[in-house]
Amino acid sequence: MSWKLIARAEQRLAQEIALLRPPHGGDLRIALGYPNTYHVGMSNLGLQVVYGILNQTPGVSCERFFLPDPDELEEYERHGRHLFTLESQQPLEQFDLIALSCSYENDYCNVLRILELAGLPLLSCDRTEQHPLVLVGGAITLLNPEPLADFVDIFGVGEAEGLVEELVVHMRRLRDLPRPEQLMGLAQVPGLYVPSLYTPNYEGERFVGLQPLPGAPATIAKNYISRDQFEEINSSSWILSEDTEFGKTFLMEVSRGCPYICRFCTVGFSYPKVRWKPLERLWEDIATVKQHQPRVGLISATVGNHPEIEALCERLMQEDLSVSFSSLRADKLPDAILETLVRGGSKSMTLAPETGSEELRKSINKRFSDEQYFEAAERAFRKGIKNLKMYSMVGLPNELDEDMDALVKLVEATRRIQVSSGRGGGRITLGLGLFVPKPLTPYQWNPMVTLKLAEKRMQRVSAKLARVGGVKVNPEVPKTAILEGLQARADRRLGRVLLKVYHKPSYKNWQRALAEEGISLDYELYRQRDPDEVLPWSHIASSWPKERLLRDSERARQQRFKETVPL
Repeated sequence: MSWKLIARAEQRLAQEIALLRPPHGGDLRIALGYPNTYHVGMSNLGLQVVYGILNQTPGVSCERFFLPDPDELEEYERHGRHLFTLESQQPLEQFDLIALSCSYENDYCNVLRILELAGLPLLSCDRTEQHPLVLVGGAITLLNPEPLADFVDIFGVGEAEGLVEELVVHMRRLRDLPRPEQLMGLAQVPGLYVPSLYTPNYEGERFVGLQPLPGAPATIAKNYISRDQFEEINSSSWILSEDTEFGKTFLMEVSRGCPYICRFCTVGFSYPKVRWKPLERLWEDIATVKQHQPRVGLISATVGNHPEIEALCERLMQEDLSVSFSSLRADKLPDAILETLVRGGSKSMTLAPETGSEELRKSINKRFSDEQYFEAAERAFRKGIKNLKMYSMVGLPNELDEDMDALVKLVEATRRIQVSSGRGGGRITLGLGLFVPKPLTPYQWNPMVTLKLAEKRMQRVSAKLARVGGVKVNPEVPKTAILEGLQARADRRLGRVLLKVYHKPSYKNWQRALAEEGISLDYELYRQRDPDEVLPWSHIASSWPKERLLRDSERARQQRFKETVPL
């Protein structure tokens, strides 16, 4: 036994401000984790919301676990200890259910690492009734869970608030049955997907569909909660910790979904119509933590669109609470947000143009002009914001080389506004990310740009802005996005590759493993998919019919190149 690991867990618990802890007793024990470190996992609001739901469900006790930090991993390996939970330091294998919330494709390797550290067989087919069930939920299950299908017993597809009660009821009812009968019973719950009940079929390199066993649903329905249910639930932090991306911040979900349908973004296509949380309901949650004087983090796809945002900001300022905002749009940036940021001590904010070209911006359905962006930036500077973070993508569909020059001009003009507004001592930081086509969006059939072209375009922007004082460019490592893109649209065969790379998932190791498994990176990433081919996620219910997504993709191309768009 390593006392260093126990001491680290107890230290983290002691440093937390907990509004909720697992109840003692109960007949169902769940280990809830995030496939990354404590610092990353505790920065994820979704994990905390599920933690709260489970620990308020009668008879359920839920504890947390995370991927160990590098020094902790060395301790686990040195002592041969199995991964344990934070609260009781009990091994994961002693729980009834191991649940992971996964938001990011590049964490897939960490899922396998966690299963290994827990002492479980990696493949679900090798696990028996003596092992806990393994469930994965989170954003990736709304899109394409297939790369993890061979390792996971159950996927939770949709919003956890509407799934937990049925999951708990069925686990209790089925717990004494053989594992195959448990899984078939769980598959009957809308929103639960049991991948072992489906056989993938292929023709050469091409995936041609899943064959369900008799009794398994052909299409996996997503579970969503109603507007009234969303208003009632607590979707805020249950635990505050300094060891997060945002420090001791009380994260609050002010809305779910998005009123915009940006073609590159999964949110507008993954969720039903946007649901807002009323001001008084938000304030009930804030009241529970006011005495701790936390920073309040407002989480939403578009915070500025909240119908009561100005009243909320005014109330936060009256209470002298500092605030951060997850996402701000140039065309929805009321002065109240800027004043709240500045009064809370913020000197920086993020305002993403997404691309420097108005034509390309319209094509991706990000409908604000350069002038609207400049006006928003100038108001921010004059209100007291000193530093501006900008974010833009490279490799968008219908993108041209000259769009890189348009981005340079946009940044240069923004810098001039910063100087003329008396903030010349501040800095503009441009983050450059590589666009990844995601399932169930209009761009799900599009190729990614090649690594060579991505590097060329990022270098073009970086070189031209290097001569502009007060501007810094932070380009993403394109290889990281390439691997994200591969995993985002892959079928189950990628599981064999994950088994080879999860210990050391370097780009070179990925290339080697793909070659060994006969999987072509060019075929998976750089080809235009045929509208008639069966996609690996075709069994996951889509909010938009395929025909509508295809029409929208064509509309994007026509808008970009100013072709006639049919009504």
